[in-house]
Amino acid sequence: MADLVDARTLGELCELRARTHPTRPAVRDDELELDFASLAARARVVARFLGEQGVQVGDRVVVHGANRVTWVVAAYGVLLAGATVVPIGHRVPDAERQGLLDLLAPRLVLQDDSGTAVPGGIAFSRLEALAPVPEPSDLPAVDPTSPALVLTSSGTSGAVKAVPMSHAQLLRMYDDVRTALDVEQDDVWLGVVPLAHSFGINGILLVAFLAGACVRLLPDYRPERLVRVLRSERVSVLAGPPTIYHDLAEIDPGVAGAHTRLAIVGSTEVSAPDTARLARRLAIPRVVVGYGMTETCGTVAVGELPADPDDLLPWMSPMPGVEVRVCDDSGAPLPPGVPGAVQVRGYPVSRPYAGAPDLRAGLQPGHPDEWFDTRDVGRLDAHGRLAIVGRTDDTVIVSGFNVFPREVEAVLREHPGVADVAVVGGPDARRGQRLVACVVVADEPPTPEALTAHVRARLTGYKVPSEFVFLDELPRTRTEKVSRAALRGRVDAGTGPISGATDR
Repeated sequence: MADLVDARTLGELCELRARTHPTRPAVRDDELELDFASLAARARVVARFLGEQGVQVGDRVVVHGANRVTWVVAAYGVLLAGATVVPIGHRVPDAERQGLLDLLAPRLVLQDDSGTAVPGGIAFSRLEALAPVPEPSDLPAVDPTSPALVLTSSGTSGAVKAVPMSHAQLLRMYDDVRTALDVEQDDVWLGVVPLAHSFGINGILLVAFLAGACVRLLPDYRPERLVRVLRSERVSVLAGPPTIYHDLAEIDPGVAGAHTRLAIVGSTEVSAPDTARLARRLAIPRVVVGYGMTETCGTVAVGELPADPDDLLPWMSPMPGVEVRVCDDSGAPLPPGVPGAVQVRGYPVSRPYAGAPDLRAGLQPGHPDEWFDTRDVGRLDAHGRLAIVGRTDDTVIVSGFNVFPREVEAVLREHPGVADVAVVGGPDARRGQRLVACVVVADEPPTPEALTAHVRARLTGYKVPSEFVFLDELPRTRTEKVSRAALRGRVDAGTGPISGATDR
């Protein structure tokens, strides 16, 4: 956006939008709506208060709570103070939350009342009671290469890491995302993805701010409430995991089509035909799929899903300034079409901190020639587009052959009797591992024999599941991703109704 030359930090962006879009709605929840001028005025109150509490430029301040307007005010107050926002999800268990606080050693904790209070934390209600600061004051000097956010991640190794993201990285990346998505200032975005995660705070809130658009916040995900919001309010951009689209199609397929012009699916667990079919049923004219991880500021590639996909998996183009390659086990690049390890390099890659770092020391990025191993498996086409096949850790080896579960899942989702599915590996004395398909059935439950025939007609024999587990729903993580670990544990323990074993 042309006027971004005047915004070098996220705090400056907040003040910029207060000048360029003062009366346009910025954020709203069930109780409160603020325009950009009012949001900036309230954020200044928080910034002044933080200064009085001794918060300095570069200090870490935790923002802990559900998706509400008060959360956004607190976060932008931290940014206006020149400090670093450290979001922690409101549903994080107390013991895990304490571990994160010990790791991050924040100067202060700002929190709402949606969970157990952090001892010594400052409630959002206390901030709301402070005297307003209607006029902007001089912002503290903040280096654009210093961290705006620190998000925690365990995505690639299981060990919790603190990942810094600079103002410069975020403004560049998400203005490019805004351009790729053709976001308009009249858009209203659904904000149900937790703001404590990159998709929520960057891929939704920041993109909307960059466009001068509004975000309709929901504190948690409840399908029936989402349907009520879509019935009563104009939401033009839906954003979230595949779960929300499946739920909308099940509860009220016509509710999204009235106003929604764009759907963004932020998950690697995407079947192109299934997602396109859902979009048609929901009457959503445009679908974009995104791929990324915390260590890449949340985004690597995006791609528009055609109405009639010619592949099971969606193809995505790397963002400007991001390089992607697919390699074999030795690190040698593979030719187009051959699956292998996905590696990324470029300006958005951040090196995680260990321990409780002094974030004021700067980001200390890796060498520009270093590649970040995403631990995802993918393939490139002749045009450099990327398709994600699966996770390295999810690969199932059947009789010596590598099987990527998401390829099998994409085929199963084409069956009309399958509402949702996840494929995991189970132990097998003869073949090493066997494929187990955990299926949530649709209105007309299929038989195991029908599913076996469906997959066998489309994939080679070793990719056909040996067993089917029929479940009411798939276990999910707090970010609504399928918990494959929970499914593998259930399969390994032999619990649950396992049906239709077919020994090939």
